[in-house]
Amino acid sequence: MVLITLRAGAQAATATLDQLVSAYAERRGFSGVVLVARDGKLLYHAAFGLAQAGWNTPMGTDAVFRVGSLSKPMTATLVMRLAELGRIDLDQSVDAYLPELYKGTEAGRITVRQLLAHTSGLADVAPRYTDPFWTSAARRRYTPTEFAREWIPGKLASAPGVWRYNNNGYFLLGLIIEASTGNSYADNLRQHILQPADMDHSGVFDGRTILPKLAQGTVQADDGTRELPQYIDPSVSYAAAGVYSTALDLLRFDRALADGRLLGPAAQRQMLTDLGNHYGYGWNVDDWSVAGGPARPVVSHTGSVPGYQSMLVRSLSDAVTIIILDNAWRGQVVVAMARDIADQLHGKPVALPKRSLSDALTPVLYKHGLDAMGAAYARLRAGDDYDVSEAALNAFGYSLLRKQQVAAAVQVLRWNAQAYPASPNVHDSLAEALLAAGDIDGARAGYAQVLALDPANRHAAEALEKLRRTVPDHPPER
Repeated sequence: MVLITLRAGAQAATATLDQLVSAYAERRGFSGVVLVARDGKLLYHAAFGLAQAGWNTPMGTDAVFRVGSLSKPMTATLVMRLAELGRIDLDQSVDAYLPELYKGTEAGRITVRQLLAHTSGLADVAPRYTDPFWTSAARRRYTPTEFAREWIPGKLASAPGVWRYNNNGYFLLGLIIEASTGNSYADNLRQHILQPADMDHSGVFDGRTILPKLAQGTVQADDGTRELPQYIDPSVSYAAAGVYSTALDLLRFDRALADGRLLGPAAQRQMLTDLGNHYGYGWNVDDWSVAGGPARPVVSHTGSVPGYQSMLVRSLSDAVTIIILDNAWRGQVVVAMARDIADQLHGKPVALPKRSLSDALTPVLYKHGLDAMGAAYARLRAGDDYDVSEAALNAFGYSLLRKQQVAAAVQVLRWNAQAYPASPNVHDSLAEALLAAGDIDGARAGYAQVLALDPANRHAAEALEKLRRTVPDHPPER
């Protein structure tokens, strides 16, 4: 681990942050780089884990990571800069820039502004990496035009105006950038964002160029070992999720925004205004409340591609920046760590994270079976090292459902219902798992328990009504 402190007044805060982040590395498997700054000055900068597991190479604070959808704030900033320069009209329609692809189509009538705000109604790529799109089509290399022609249809999936996170919308923004300038998305990003911000170790990942100090992404296999992630061709990521960077370069991006090198004040206000669903143009826009104090305006974004997870948080009221780059694909860990760091910086006592129940029990299930998993759970819950909260058990149960481990999911969600019997949500989750297992009577009983605890619960009422319509209480005898 590398720890850098640049201000004498930050010594106490640094020690506290190091204790917190080190616990995430030791107990929750975090591998990557964490950077915390105020007014651009480092409070904390540390590296954990391995950059190259096969070579047992330690992580360095200068490691390069793929940042996934953390590319979207950069793409949005680039579009806003080109709008300032008069190259892009935010209210112009898509077909004005891409007539060969979308002239005369529903998608052609949506605007650049709607693409930026995720309100276009475009059909999007599948949300889960287990979908056949990601396991087959996404392994091919495309030009941006080829991808749009094949995977971004002219017919909309929903009416424009309703917020729905949309990767395809940001892919089209990359094509619009190219059409309006005559240069590639990568060249525009370099000219208008990376160079003005002095981001010398960032660019668009192409899968071919050798990148010094690139951290290799890994994922956790069901048996608990680490393995390489599924392959997805980088051309599929493009302007939506294709950027690579370092923690220091992302801090330089933050500072270049703050001091006006990238955008003027009016464009930044547009970009960082909540337009609904806590989202502006390429940024999440929130108020984070800490320890009962006043809510602080915060803009942020996460990013995820197989093997990597990232998060950038900018607290606008006090110029605090939190950057987390991870090469172990630990999405929940990264988000929880960012919130804990923000709380701790602003004076809220934060408990150190507990170990993951899912990480401990999933390998037991796959290696030794359901009964062994139950015995291990009985041992672990008796101590205080593992997170056996309602939220942790619920997340574990749903992760097993997604893996088609239905019997194990039912067992875990039953533990949750036994541990937190007054929570309507645990009975709702258990009913869903029982339904997946084919236990109709058990599902009915579960949804009925939800309504007993929460009579206004619409989901449970609708689920019960659907069961009454499709599965009679007493099927006719044969």
